Amino acid sequence: MTAHPFYLAVFVAVAACSLATARALTQINVGEDQANQGMYNGGWNQGSGGDNGFFAWKMVSKADGEGSFAGHYLGRLGEKPELAPITKDRVFALFANGKSYEESVAFRGIAVPLEPGDNFSFEILHGPFQQKGDEDDPAPGEVGVTYRAGNADGSISDIDAGARLRFFAREGSPNYLITDSEQEFDTGIPITEEALALTLTLVDADTYDFEVINLRDKAVKILKGRKFGGQAGAPIQSLAFFNRNAEAHDFFLNNFQLSRNSP
Repeated sequence: MTAHPFYLAVFVAVAACSLATARALTQINVGEDQANQGMYNGGWNQGSGGDNGFFAWKMVSKADGEGSFAGHYLGRLGEKPELAPITKDRVFALFANGKSYEESVAFRGIAVPLEPGDNFSFEILHGPFQQKGDEDDPAPGEVGVTYRAGNADGSISDIDAGARLRFFAREGSPNYLITDSEQEFDTGIPITEEALALTLTLVDADTYDFEVINLRDKAVKILKGRKFGGQAGAPIQSLAFFNRNAEAHDFFLNNFQLSRNSP
């Protein structure tokens, strides 16, 4: 049986259109990083990691003398089996514990600022908020990340410099919170000790989708069409990861990937 020329033409046109659409939606990596890379063999240090679509790391911490501790290190799976979902060996880690309100921040500039259609993902892991010593500051601890315009990285307070979106866990809250165009939004996603994969999709300069995947049970929550806070139209150019007095458990991060629609 011979196909009618009209239907054959329609089929070819649809196939060509589908192929063009698929090609247009194909994404390529324009930035990626993880702690197992050779450039971290000497440690996670100030100025390390300036490659693969990102600028070098800048770490800032605040501790108050004897009995107060804050900083950064490379966590290892051999010492912390709970890291298995996010590494085969090493992860980036921030600690903040002791008698005061300790804080540790890791700033990371993005060499290729986000464009509409980009997907930016990484994985995080943290434990419950538990007091480590008898003299712990009673103010609630927090761990999380701020997506920012600009790349201010000189002090702890720069966590919020140029902030457009903040995703975080706060001691005492049952769920993860977001600060964007809303001062504080309850995501409805329960705070967990399991590893999470976070993906920000830039819809346009002021709109984003946010996906959170629990890496143990694969539960997915997508927050669609949310509005960034901060200066309208300002590009996402950097991140600030923070551990603010989380005490007994450190904050771990790894597996960065920035993907973009191919031309």
